[in-house]
Amino acid sequence: MKKILTAAAIAALGLSLAACGSKAAESTAAAAEAETLTGSAEGFGGVVSVSLSRVGGKITEAKLTGDGETPDIGGKALAELEKQIVSANGAQIDGVSGATVTSTAAKNAVKAALGEEPATEASETSSITAEATTAAAEKTVGENGLSIGEAYTAPKSSKGFIQTVAVVQDDTVVAAYIDEFQFMPTDTEGIVGVPNSDADFGAGYAEGQVLTSKRENNRVYSDQMMQYAQSTHDIADGFDTIQKFVAGKTLAELETLAGKEDAVDAVSGATLKNTGYYIQAIVDAAKAAQMNPVVSYDGELDKLNLKVILGAAHGTKCFSTAAVLTDGENIIDSYLDEFQFVDADAQGITPIPYTDDEFKNGLAAGKTLISKRVNDAFYSALMAEKAKATHHIAEGYQLIENAVNGHSIADAEVLAGKDNAADAVSGSTLADTTNYIALIVSAAKQ
Repeated sequence: MKKILTAAAIAALGLSLAACGSKAAESTAAAAEAETLTGSAEGFGGVVSVSLSRVGGKITEAKLTGDGETPDIGGKALAELEKQIVSANGAQIDGVSGATVTSTAAKNAVKAALGEEPATEASETSSITAEATTAAAEKTVGENGLSIGEAYTAPKSSKGFIQTVAVVQDDTVVAAYIDEFQFMPTDTEGIVGVPNSDADFGAGYAEGQVLTSKRENNRVYSDQMMQYAQSTHDIADGFDTIQKFVAGKTLAELETLAGKEDAVDAVSGATLKNTGYYIQAIVDAAKAAQMNPVVSYDGELDKLNLKVILGAAHGTKCFSTAAVLTDGENIIDSYLDEFQFVDADAQGITPIPYTDDEFKNGLAAGKTLISKRVNDAFYSALMAEKAKATHHIAEGYQLIENAVNGHSIADAEVLAGKDNAADAVSGSTLADTTNYIALIVSAAKQ
C-alpha cells in the first residue's frame, strides 16, 4: 500500500514538474519574441533617437529623445510623435504641424531602427520650419552680426523717389543697393512699368503715365540722359559705382559726403551729379538697418551679394519688393515691402516723398502712393477692418524673412513650391506667404 501511495505521489510530482516546465517554456518563447530596437537621425538641433519595444512584429512602445530640439516646438512634439509611431506601427506617421524637422527626424530614426531606407530631405520636407523661424528670431547681436534696412528718400529732382537698401555690421556698411522710381509717358518706346501696372495697381496712375524703375528701364532712361544731359554713362552703372564706393565705409565717413553737391568728386568713377543725395539715402537705409533684427554670419564679407527684385506677391493692387543678402548658396538676410495707392486724404499716412510735388503729376486724382512698411499701423488697421487680420503687416513680413534667413536657396525654393508653406512659418498670418517666399528666392537666384 505504501508503495502504491509512493508511486502515486511520484506520478503527481512528475505531473507538477511537467506543468511548471511548460509555463517556463511559454515564458521563454514570449521573451524571445520581445525585442528592443534603436535608431537615430539628425534633427533640428542635434540627434533625435528612438527606442522601440516590439513584440511579435508589433511596436508596443516608442521612446524618443532629442535634447537639441527647440523646447517649445520640436521638444514639445516628441510625446505626440511617440504615440503616432505606436499607432502606425512604424515610420508612416503624420508628424506634428510646425515641427517638421523633428517629425522627419523621428520618421528616419524609426526607419533606421527597423532597418528601412531613410527618406531624403527633399522628398519629405524642406528643412525650413517653424523651428527655424523661432531660432532665427532668437538670434542676438554677435561679433559678425548683420542687419538689413531700407529707406525711401527724395533726390534733388522732385520727379521721383529713391529706394535704397543697406546691410550693416555695427556702424559699417557691408553692401548697398540703389534704385529710383519715376513716372514716364506710357507711349515711351521700350518702357516697362512696375509689376501690376497693367492691372488694378495701374488705376492709381494719371492718364498716359506709368510708374517705372530706372534700373529696370536702364537703357531707355540712359538714352534720355544722353539726349537731354549729354551723359555718357548708363544710370545703372552710376548706381553701381556708388554702391561699390560705400561698401566697407563707416556711417561717419559717409556722412561727410551725404547730401553734398561736390560728393561726386570724391567717388572715383562717379558720373551722377546727385551722388551726394544717393549717399545720403544709403546712410538713411543703414540707420534703419541698425534698428532691425540681426542675423549671424561667420563667412567672408566679400562673398556676399545684395540683390533686389520687384514682383507681385500679393494680388494686383500693389507691387512687392524683396531684398536678399546671399553668399551664392544661402539666404543670409532678407527684407520685404510693398507699394500701394490709397486715398490722398486718408488719415495717418506717410506718402512716398514728392507725392506733393512734380511726382504727383503721375498720380490719379485723389490718390497717393505709400509703402506698407512705412505705414504699418495704417495698413494693418485696413487689414483688420477688411480681412479681420489680427497681426500687423510688418510682423507678417518679418516672420517670413525669419523663416528663410540662414537657410539655403534650395531649401527656400522647396518651401516656396509647397501648397502649405504657410504652415512652416510660425505664426504666419499672410495668405500669400508662399508667394513672398518665392519672391525672395527669385531675388536670391538673380
